[in-house]
Amino acid sequence: MEILSCSYFRKHQVIYKWKIDEIIPFIEPTESCDEGIVTLDSPNFTTSGKNKISWYLKLLLREKGWISILLCRKDENDEVKIKVSVFMLDSKNERKFIQTNDEHRDFEEVGKFLKFLEIQQLLKNKDDFLPNNTLTVGVKLSIYDNYESFTFEYPLQTPQRQMTDDFKKLYNSQINSDVTFIVGNEKFKAHKIILSARSPVFSAMFTHKMKENRDSKVAIPDIEPKIFSKLLEFIYTDEINDLNMDAVSLLEAADKYQLLTLKSLCEKSLSESVSIDNAIALMILADLHNANQLFERVLELIIKNIEDVIDTPEYKILEESKPLLLSELFKKLATSIKNDASKDEKKIGILFTK
Repeated sequence: MEILSCSYFRKHQVIYKWKIDEIIPFIEPTESCDEGIVTLDSPNFTTSGKNKISWYLKLLLREKGWISILLCRKDENDEVKIKVSVFMLDSKNERKFIQTNDEHRDFEEVGKFLKFLEIQQLLKNKDDFLPNNTLTVGVKLSIYDNYESFTFEYPLQTPQRQMTDDFKKLYNSQINSDVTFIVGNEKFKAHKIILSARSPVFSAMFTHKMKENRDSKVAIPDIEPKIFSKLLEFIYTDEINDLNMDAVSLLEAADKYQLLTLKSLCEKSLSESVSIDNAIALMILADLHNANQLFERVLELIIKNIEDVIDTPEYKILEESKPLLLSELFKKLATSIKNDASKDEKKIGILFTK
């Protein structure tokens, strides 16, 4: 049995713009004011994530003619990791005077930009920087949730090699081949007896009075040449190169020709790559090809992250075109709620109201 644990975090990003009208008379008399005089607060804005957090910008007029920008929280009960940059929009709506903190730090350490804008420079270039007597400042804010971890097990061990070196040599040399596959613009020669021993589909094709058996030519219209080449290589050698790059296409081909060992390897590869963004697509793929191991892994991740998954475009496709799969998801989620009602009660409510 193989056990895999993964840890990941989610990033939530927002760009907030604050437009301040009639700014010139507001900043002109302040060039001699004492440092640290707070003059204006922006309206609140909220970032997504596990904890909804409200923020606002604070504009300060400082001595020596500087405008400072502070990023502030309405609620500072919990620590939060952020990355933030501030900017100003000019008359062409382009970002200027960008200042960025490039490290993930606690909020208190990255929320201050003390020398953000020089008042004299703004007034001197007011047509460019203060169009229509308006100052527009903004902030690009990234919020990082805490790491989450999960563990899952693979009951199926990686299959051992079954082909000998002689079969690999036979595959490469194509000696005594008796069937030719036409795939796109390419041709592949192979041996009927080996294909029949490895695949029930090929066995039926070459043991009955079918056209492909009589002509010894088989057209493959629905598989790319690169994928079919890898499929033949696996049939002869029980090995596959760069599986992760073509796992989806190889799973489809393995299911078509009932190559169960290759299919299991593809399921394992895709299970390791499942994420919130591709979960729905992989669930549809797994259902279409009866990939039960992959299907259960995807359902597990979806249930744990249902609030994020239902916001993906793929979930809308599931609602509109796959009602039976959606029903299966409901049943699985209901079972999860029975096991831990207090934890998942909110999740099922959100799912049914979407």
